[in-house]
Amino acid sequence: MDNYSFENIRVLVGDPNREVRDGIRGGLYGQGFRTIMVTDRMSAVETAVAANKVDLMICDTELQGGNLYDLVHKNRHHELGDNPFIVVTALITVPTPQLVKKIFDAGCDDLIPKPISTGLLFARVLKLAHNRKPFVVTSDYIGPDRRAKPQAGTQQIPRIDVPNPLKAKAANDASAEGLQAEIDRVANVLNEQKMERHAYQIDYLVERIVPLYEDGTADKSIVPHLDRLLYASEDISRRLKGTRYHHVGELCRSMVNVVRAVRQAPLSPDRKDIALMPALAQAVKCAFRPRADVVALSRDISATVERRTAKDAHRQVA
Repeated sequence: MDNYSFENIRVLVGDPNREVRDGIRGGLYGQGFRTIMVTDRMSAVETAVAANKVDLMICDTELQGGNLYDLVHKNRHHELGDNPFIVVTALITVPTPQLVKKIFDAGCDDLIPKPISTGLLFARVLKLAHNRKPFVVTSDYIGPDRRAKPQAGTQQIPRIDVPNPLKAKAANDASAEGLQAEIDRVANVLNEQKMERHAYQIDYLVERIVPLYEDGTADKSIVPHLDRLLYASEDISRRLKGTRYHHVGELCRSMVNVVRAVRQAPLSPDRKDIALMPALAQAVKCAFRPRADVVALSRDISATVERRTAKDAHRQVA
């Protein structure tokens, strides 16, 4: 680590207190960092992340106009910026269990309670440069793997070594173009894993939702499940472009349309929509095991949904 050079690392420091911002900036400058942006506004943080101008973020959990955990969640899920692997250290004034959970669930790399010393902060930055945790992907989460040890009998989620822009630039291990190429490559891996996790989540949710309608016990508590099902279906559709799973597109759009229709009248949905859900969920799940028969099945089910939608539209016009 003695050979690290930090002058090319782009740091964003966000804190509502000017003295804290200036203290962190001064401490980092003394350690060789030269490109340091400071702000007290979440809009400035979002703009910098969207423009791909950040390698390391050191930010308070709450800034004017927003919070860190929502922004990091969007970045990790590749909804904001071209680098979902920004190194993120969160600063927290009152570390309540609820807030700590939100920060880690968002996918932050590290969390430091205030007040902080610049010496401690730099030591933690060095630790992240030297040994960043691998990422894991679930239906709800993308970020560092914090499991001490996988539990026996549970599904084993692959750990993925992700680009570390802090280390790459500090050690001069890659050009800017080479680093971005590696970021894009690993982001595609995470994107495919995210879609696969969503596919299993869709199947799981449908298995919970449909029996409640079939036995007449569905009530308002079913709405969060429908919302989660809609989110997973829409998110897969968003992520499909340019991947080897493009054949799933029509299928996911069909699921989105069916769930939207059910969500409009969650206590009295069209029974035909409920009947379509299991077949659609199974087809989506199977579609992430690409084989010729699966592709054909996907198209057949999508065609069935389209014919049913067309008939309903005709009846409404008539």
